Amino acid sequence: MNCLFRRLACLLVLALDVPARAQTNAANPGTTPPLAWPVSTAPARFTLVPNDPNATGVISQASLFMPDPAWDGLPVRVFTESGVAVASDVLWSAPGEPVTLLFDSSAGAKNYRVYLASNWPPLHLPDTHAGIWLETRAGDGHAISTLPDMLDSWKKSTTVLGRALVPGFFEGGNRFGPQTNLLLHLQGWFNADKPEHLDFAPVSVDSSFVLVDGKEVVEWPGQHDWGYGPQGPPQGGIDITPGLHTVEFYNAYLQRDGGRPPVLACLSVRGGPYDDWHMLTPDQTFFRPTLTCHINSYELQTQAGSTAERVPPLAFDWDIATDSPISTDYTDLGFVSLQFTACSPPKGTLTWTFDDGTTATGPSVRHVFARPGQRTVQLVLKNGNTVLGPVTRKLNVHLRWYPIVHMEPQLDGEQESDLMSRDPASLSSADLAGTFAVLGAFQKTADLIRLAPFMLPKIKDAKEEDLPFIKDAVQHFIHDDRDHSDLQEQLLHALIDRTSASTAPPLATVASQSRLLLAELLIKLTSDTAAITQLVDAVNASTLPQPGPRALDILRGDLLLAQGNVAGARKKYQALTGNPQGADARSSIRRTARISQARAFIDRKDFDAAEEALREVSWQAPIEKLSPDWALTRLRLYQAENLPQPAFLWAQRLQPVIITEGRSELLYDLTDLALGQNDPALAHQTLEELLKKHPYSAEAAKAKERWPAD
Repeated sequence: MNCLFRRLACLLVLALDVPARAQTNAANPGTTPPLAWPVSTAPARFTLVPNDPNATGVISQASLFMPDPAWDGLPVRVFTESGVAVASDVLWSAPGEPVTLLFDSSAGAKNYRVYLASNWPPLHLPDTHAGIWLETRAGDGHAISTLPDMLDSWKKSTTVLGRALVPGFFEGGNRFGPQTNLLLHLQGWFNADKPEHLDFAPVSVDSSFVLVDGKEVVEWPGQHDWGYGPQGPPQGGIDITPGLHTVEFYNAYLQRDGGRPPVLACLSVRGGPYDDWHMLTPDQTFFRPTLTCHINSYELQTQAGSTAERVPPLAFDWDIATDSPISTDYTDLGFVSLQFTACSPPKGTLTWTFDDGTTATGPSVRHVFARPGQRTVQLVLKNGNTVLGPVTRKLNVHLRWYPIVHMEPQLDGEQESDLMSRDPASLSSADLAGTFAVLGAFQKTADLIRLAPFMLPKIKDAKEEDLPFIKDAVQHFIHDDRDHSDLQEQLLHALIDRTSASTAPPLATVASQSRLLLAELLIKLTSDTAAITQLVDAVNASTLPQPGPRALDILRGDLLLAQGNVAGARKKYQALTGNPQGADARSSIRRTARISQARAFIDRKDFDAAEEALREVSWQAPIEKLSPDWALTRLRLYQAENLPQPAFLWAQRLQPVIITEGRSELLYDLTDLALGQNDPALAHQTLEELLKKHPYSAEAAKAKERWPAD
């Protein structure tokens, strides 16, 4: 059954050419119009051509990018190139999206003309059984166990999220929006030349039911992921007669927290043309074929008689080129690049203006949006003293919702470079927050450093749903950069100020996490334990997700140590560590080896690896913080990173901790640090102890050479 997963879904790419203008004529709507512009009341038209000129299909679909959003709901009429009317219907239309048009292409014409905004009555498409039709509706969040329950839930759901003509039973997400509770219905038609037996196997996330000619063949009910065991997914078969048949696939997807796989509704078949299991992917030929057409031109009628008061002089289309999502189930953050193309414009200079203040010129341009949402695009053409436009559209800019992808999200480097080349001060609060959050998710520290000063004053204006992601970005910034602690402290204070008064659970969590992060930062930088205590006491442990409560407990031990309460810190650390002489003995040996690795990383100047090694040890066994081995390695890392203030504070805290082993090393380092921090009294005290109590140590010898006058 491994052959079920061979390919990923393909994306439709629109190609555009520039044709000659047509002549204007009128015709009686009751006769077959032989003229070049038969629909006299239409102010404009698109010319469509098949993507594959050699393919055939009784139905064609096309995406119509209306030049005016007011035209999205107006009737259209379709004719062949020779003026023969063909039936058509709008399959789907939504604000900011192209209109999906279906039309009869059984005539096999080389191109079709779509007349816009006329007063001619629609010529509806009859039931033509071909291709695969998808409809998605809102689900109610209940697990479904039987086909009658599935059909009942489908009937009761009145919220249609979208419809599409799709190339295969191979859905990998909600084409029409976020991954939430969903109901999907796929229906496709195929021909059988002779009597035969077919087996079907659904591959789905959650409940799925497969019907052939209205009869249930196989089901996979309840809540489950798409993975399967040695026996494969559920299978079922049916004997069919020669002729036309229909396959239906129902799926009920339930949204859950915790890294839920995206929607998956796939189907494989065995029998008929296939000797073994064959996934019905977009390249299959199992179902009766349909065609996809693209816009070849946009033209205006040049004579009077059209019904539209205002005719947009230009039209353009758009398509997702690349995107950088931070998650497969979160749709409000991510970078999106759209490819914009003007449809057969007259000669002149085309200027595109985007709602983020940037512009571009040319018949086809690509633009990066800092985040999804309803965005505004304006197009103007200028030829000498002639100006056409502006044509303005609001677009629903969204991430690529539907490809089947089971891999970690990736950051597109060109999108990153484009956004970082812009002036951060020019970004809106929403775009800046989105950019900061995405770059934090992809751990782009250098970018965060550049954006942070601009993000700081705009945190108060950020959307509430962005604040957890901004906090995550700040957290990475802190962990990966030790040179901008002042800026990090200010960012955390701004997050606390923004969220501390809120009772909403997500914001209460951000407030507690920000206090915890700030306390962890300050305990390395300051001896003001009163301020740190105030932060720690304000953390609501019940709002912290794992592993937050443990981090808070460790911080309480760190605070006791900073206050000079070594016994209290030891007791706290020990309680969080366990018994290293009992079941944890082997772990203790591994931790000792990890500390040795940290020292080796410091020698190689791989400070990030050394930091990670020490953090891993102290997380597993906080009591190691009081061992000379770990404590002096931490001190050595601070010094190697040229962080004198954290090193000085840490060395002072170790004075009552390291009494025997490693004492001479601590005294030497503390003398050096005290002199650097302009504390000669402490330096004199530690040097005197070193020379008196450890006169034969290597550190005493180094001290005599370095500070002979003392």
